[in-house]
Amino acid sequence: MFDHLIRRTAAWALPLLAGPALAGVVTLQGALDDPLNTALVASDLGAARFIDGLATANNVALHVLHVAVGGSVTVQSTGFAAGGIDPYFTLFAGTDPATATFVDSNFVHAQSVGGDFTQGLVLAAGDYTVAIGAYENMSFAENQGGFLSDGFIGLGGPPFFGDGRYVFSITLPDGGTVPEPAGMALVLTALLGAAWAGRRHAPVATTTHGG
Repeated sequence: MFDHLIRRTAAWALPLLAGPALAGVVTLQGALDDPLNTALVASDLGAARFIDGLATANNVALHVLHVAVGGSVTVQSTGFAAGGIDPYFTLFAGTDPATATFVDSNFVHAQSVGGDFTQGLVLAAGDYTVAIGAYENMSFAENQGGFLSDGFIGLGGPPFFGDGRYVFSITLPDGGTVPEPAGMALVLTALLGAAWAGRRHAPVATTTHGG
């Protein structure tokens, strides 16, 4: 019985000794002029186009973002400083273009300052689509309402293209915290101590043999 209690206590407590779960960081990177970038579509969501500078500047990269736990999310662009696109970022709820709805974009920063940006969002758990394009290729869903499948307005231009690269870091909420390892070690020690004390004071069964 005591050995069984030890095993059960250890099985419950040892996973907690790993420490707090940390926030996850998702990196999205690629180039709008890279035919091997499978995330690319054209402004009308057809096949990406590379026929000239204007067509290439209006390609959009669509990336799926999974948010396991709702909370604060930070989106940071760092590609522009390294010579990449002047980014236009759009977030949609859902991954099916026919039903994915507009959530937010970096419109204010893109219109006023441009270049790399850091933006905070509060998102519910779920799957999202991140659209990355060059300024100012915004989606019709943002401009007029509707869905991701309505496409983008196609007003991106070579002056905002740079070398075509984009780099984004998205910091997601953590999956919940657990007690620190030192604290859990004390808890485990106390539990095992209590179990040992219980064993020492438990009545010992005796067997009476007939004479």
